[in-house]
Amino acid sequence: MSIIINEDGLFDEDINERNSKVRALLIDDNNNVLIANYGDVLLLPGGSIDEGESIEEALIRELNEELGVDYTMDELSYLNTTEFYQREYPKRDGSIKNRLITTHFYTGMYKGINKQSLTEKEKKDGFKLELIPMDKVKEILNNHISTNLRDYFFKRELLVIMNYYSRKNKDKSLKKD
Repeated sequence: MSIIINEDGLFDEDINERNSKVRALLIDDNNNVLIANYGDVLLLPGGSIDEGESIEEALIRELNEELGVDYTMDELSYLNTTEFYQREYPKRDGSIKNRLITTHFYTGMYKGINKQSLTEKEKKDGFKLELIPMDKVKEILNNHISTNLRDYFFKRELLVIMNYYSRKNKDKSLKKD
């Protein structure tokens, strides 16, 4: 089941760019979530799926690059997929696109940060990782003010998936009672 985010009512014929991404919701033993700050945009670790790469290969590669830690698919669980229709998305090159971004989300235990393999762009834009208490993530996202025009889109998607994760775990705890 996918979550569709289409607040602007875009149709497929309105879309002039499509991309697939993968992200990981990594949680430590104290219920903290690992959040990346990249170019003053808050998001979960992960990134684009390269051509010829499977979703799982992309996830493992991205976590290795951004955290410097090896994960296996046995350590990660599929959470959900979002299909986010984005009207007038401001690209890094200055162009504006109507995009459809499909993002596959997984969950797993946070295993720490080792020797990262960040790109020059990530280094230049101050890519950093931070553990944030689960119950503070929504508040931090809602209070985060960024001059990066792309922040709205990443924040919106992250809020949707955090709400989904919270509801899913709440439902699990209710079933145990």
